[in-house]
Amino acid sequence: MSDTTTRPLTWLTLALMNVAAVASIRTLPGMAMYGLGSILLFVLPALLFFIPAALVTAELGSTWRGGIYGWVRQAFGERAGFAASWLMWVQAALLLPVILAFGADTLAYLFNPALAGNGAFTAAVVVVSIWLITLLALRGVEALARLSSLFMLIGTLLPALLLSFLAVHALSGGMPSSTPLNMAALWPQLEGGGVLAGHGKGAASLWQHFEGELASLVLIVSCFLAYSGIEVNAVYARRLADPVAGMRRALILCVLLTLLIFIPPTLAIAAAVPAHEISLTVGVMQAFAAVLTGPLAAWLKPVGLMLIAGVFGSMLTWTAGSAKGLQYAGRAGLLPPWFQRENRAGMPANIMCLQALVVSLISSVYVLIPDVSAAFWLLSALAAQLYLIVYLLMFASALYLRRSQPDVTRGYRLGRLPLIAGTGAAASLFALLLGFIPPASEHFPLSAPGYAALLCSLLVLAALPPFGFYARRKSTWQLASPAEAAAEYAPLNPPR
Repeated sequence: MSDTTTRPLTWLTLALMNVAAVASIRTLPGMAMYGLGSILLFVLPALLFFIPAALVTAELGSTWRGGIYGWVRQAFGERAGFAASWLMWVQAALLLPVILAFGADTLAYLFNPALAGNGAFTAAVVVVSIWLITLLALRGVEALARLSSLFMLIGTLLPALLLSFLAVHALSGGMPSSTPLNMAALWPQLEGGGVLAGHGKGAASLWQHFEGELASLVLIVSCFLAYSGIEVNAVYARRLADPVAGMRRALILCVLLTLLIFIPPTLAIAAAVPAHEISLTVGVMQAFAAVLTGPLAAWLKPVGLMLIAGVFGSMLTWTAGSAKGLQYAGRAGLLPPWFQRENRAGMPANIMCLQALVVSLISSVYVLIPDVSAAFWLLSALAAQLYLIVYLLMFASALYLRRSQPDVTRGYRLGRLPLIAGTGAAASLFALLLGFIPPASEHFPLSAPGYAALLCSLLVLAALPPFGFYARRKSTWQLASPAEAAAEYAPLNPPR
């Protein structure tokens, strides 16, 4: 079923879907520990990674269909495009249970704090949530767009603005700041006993302790993937009434709103809660509890429910976007027919249900292992490494296509592409290499060589299936006509 025959998306809706995929307040408590210094920790990765990724996505997404699959295929062939879409899908499946655990922690904080960290409770919330999210996403792109945009506004943007406003109001009313508010504090204090760092969108409760000369660099690059996901919804570019202008506007608004969601609320948490008291699990709720005093205290539970809605909005975009990209590879005859089946709404039903099953199985670790921090740190590390490989392929595709297909009309032509894409690629490669450094925690069971060897082995295992499918592909797998399959990744504009 083609999605071009249904009602087009507006660029504003796509922008909100992008924000839902990128912006999250899960990791803000960890960054709030650095007070005003968190500004630099957000701005530096934005300059080196987020803005280059957004600009490159603007050129690729306004020029070719198919998202990551289409762009990498145009540049390096169908096998590489298939591998990129597969890695995107695998990293999403690995990271979803970690992200949904944040919703479980927030739910426990609201109704029964004793359940926080309870493995059975967390697993139950993750399983119920992923299947509910999958059922909602299966309703089709229009329903997905409405719900993810609504949940993002209610559960991410509104709480971020509300927390920022309430913190400013409390400070102006005499509440003492829990963090220094002076020029000297703008430089993050990274010396001394090491730092806490995590993996992008993973819950801050799973962050680990790093020590040594590279600790501060690990912290900075851990912020890179907090900005990941701006390319996820590029698979819907052809659903825009004007894909060229629409992609450009959607990405600009996404960048601005993401920075607004990340920086002011982080400073609000730092001002409201002393650094040594900030909970990596429910630090956002701690900050709201500090500023919602008196009659306003009754709003604490509604705000918590809003935050859970924000998690749902983010997961809707990730669940559908990564599956849709893999579906494009399937329609090209690179996956067996079972993976290609759509429901009446045009969504890849079997891929999405398989994804939900994988997430459900991974969540069982919460029940089987009492202390899941090491196991889920490894999962989130693997997901981060896979995603950084995808970004390297994206930046390389932009550089290669500028040289190999110069006559294709770009909807947005990025000036200084080699410099900007090169900066993003270098930042991604640097983050990838630092990802092999293990935490220094005494509770982490692996040595540095063992950790690197295990992570490399898992990366190879995760990357092998698409090459196996490709080697064993059959002509009977091609359910769509060659013309229909080619249209999935064709240029949006004819060559000059």
